[in-house]
Amino acid sequence: MRPPTSVRAQTTLPAVAVALVLLTLVTALGLGLADSAIAGAERTPNERRVATATADRLVAADGPVAQRANVLNGSRVDAFDGAALHEAAPATESYAVAVRLGGDSVATTGEAAGGTTIHRLVLVARTETRTVEPESRRVTLPRRATGATVTFSPGNGTAVRTMRVNGQVRLHNDSGLRGTFEIGLTPYRTTRIALQTPGRLRSGAVEIAYETPRTTKTTLSVTVDA
Repeated sequence: MRPPTSVRAQTTLPAVAVALVLLTLVTALGLGLADSAIAGAERTPNERRVATATADRLVAADGPVAQRANVLNGSRVDAFDGAALHEAAPATESYAVAVRLGGDSVATTGEAAGGTTIHRLVLVARTETRTVEPESRRVTLPRRATGATVTFSPGNGTAVRTMRVNGQVRLHNDSGLRGTFEIGLTPYRTTRIALQTPGRLRSGAVEIAYETPRTTKTTLSVTVDA
């Protein structure tokens, strides 16, 4: 025996209502996912564009931390911070940005928890200063030394009259050299310094400080998180 039409309608209505609610939820969820996907798709190209432009700016020959193209100056890197990053790359002002060198943080603006990261292989150049006190009249400096600061502190009649670098007279005074002098050196050859003094060279009479460059290969990473 078939149920009356009114009874069938009453039992169908709840099911239709549930179906409509489910359809609404599914539609809303679908729209939400679509919006998220569109937002993510729009965000990623912008992150990549800003990260790429920032990385290229930092490694450019005239970049704020570069010594030449793809070679960073270690001292400039140490002084670089978020404010300098914004000044060098204004496009970063609307994003959280993290600049790293190897595993070390160089500059950050905001908290870049995710986002897009661009890498560049670079060299970092630093200068080391070493000091020697010649105990004899001759001293040899290693190749790559780009300059030296020589200080003469004569005493007890041990004045140095002449200093030769690789056989050439660079400093001379008949009455004895006194004070501090800056000497330019050729980094492509070993530097041999000869000191001429009428007496014995006492300890501490001459101090030579020289600089040698050192480069290390590492990776510059720029992360931009919208």
